[in-house]
Amino acid sequence: MITVFIRTIIIYFILIAAMRLMGKRQIGELQISELAITFILSELAVIPISDKNIPVSHAVIPILLLLSLEVILSFAQTKSNMLKKIFSGSPSIIIHRGKLEHSEMLKHRLEIEELLCELRLKGAFDIGDVEYAILEENGKLSVLLKSEKAPLTPYQMNLCPEEEGIAHTVIVDGEIDRKALKEAGRDDNWLFAALSRFDIKYSDVFLMSVNDIGTANVYVKDPSDNKKIKKQVKIQGGSGQNN
Repeated sequence: MITVFIRTIIIYFILIAAMRLMGKRQIGELQISELAITFILSELAVIPISDKNIPVSHAVIPILLLLSLEVILSFAQTKSNMLKKIFSGSPSIIIHRGKLEHSEMLKHRLEIEELLCELRLKGAFDIGDVEYAILEENGKLSVLLKSEKAPLTPYQMNLCPEEEGIAHTVIVDGEIDRKALKEAGRDDNWLFAALSRFDIKYSDVFLMSVNDIGTANVYVKDPSDNKKIKKQVKIQGGSGQNN
């Protein structure tokens, strides 16, 4: 029993290391070669766990070999377009300038119902509204709406809004994340000053996020029930430190 436990732990950490080296991707975003290796790795990992008579090295060596092969092929694909097409494929234009390319649909065995479903998920409820639809290498569909159907952008309206950036989570359940605070261009002085304006203690904050221009959203815990939000406060801030 102890042997099985130790084998499982060893294989687990080896697989985690292998998947980390392969990169962060969801299953639907894996290339064909990556998906194939993922399946093979899972099978190799089970063998020494289920049969203790098989040495762990019989799984570790193939895993390291496949991982090395994947890294080498990935590097080679960055140097050769032909290799990239062989192992990863290439994007296919399903709708070209508003025209449906039926031959490309047949090539990828894409049914019209499936195409319409994917278009709806992208916000295109009429195929006539689409200028381009491209089936990417990872199997996802990219959609460009026709100009008259696309939402207006600030650029088209001659507006120049300030870039707000992303919302950095600086407090979670009363704990300050100083790394996120630094990434937001703020420090403790700004944080405490912003909260003191509304007489809020950081220990009472369930969640606080701040974007790059200093606008913060604060969710204060209810003392009677920490699972509930007592109130929400929006703090308008400026750029730079100590605002």
